[in-house]
Amino acid sequence: MSLPDLIEEGLDVLFVGINPGLKSAQVGHYYAGPGNLFWKCLYESGLTPELLRPHDDRRVLEYGIGITDCVKRASRMASEVRAGEFRAAAPDLIAKIERFAPRLVCFNGLMGYRAAIDPEGQLGLQERRLGGALVFVVPSTSAANAGFTRTERVEWFRRLRELRDTLP
Repeated sequence: MSLPDLIEEGLDVLFVGINPGLKSAQVGHYYAGPGNLFWKCLYESGLTPELLRPHDDRRVLEYGIGITDCVKRASRMASEVRAGEFRAAAPDLIAKIERFAPRLVCFNGLMGYRAAIDPEGQLGLQERRLGGALVFVVPSTSAANAGFTRTERVEWFRRLRELRDTLP
């Protein structure tokens, strides 16, 4: 079980999740798990002018936003994804970024970015680029991420939107 990428050339922002949750894979839409704040963070940060729901996920493309995952295998918890799966999936992810050339790549979750790309990565704008794109990391919007409040997560998405708005 997995989800198809929501991606096309020339996106402003390509979100890269850790991997699909079981609920998302079951219903065929991104960020469908109960309590996931992704859609609220997109809207409340100003990245989208309307509050989209999981069944609207394909509409992100209308706003210059795409969605993919580090690892395409669905699991109950992101912690079930093994380090070897991230390493094995990283070349395909990088090739996808190079092929579609988004202006900005945003990892939704530090765990995915560290496991797939840079073990030393931190939240926010990264020093390295991927396929010429700037790289930004936000805290995971998963309900399982108790380390950040909703307000804090929205603020990270707001910083992402501000960065996007400065790009030529």
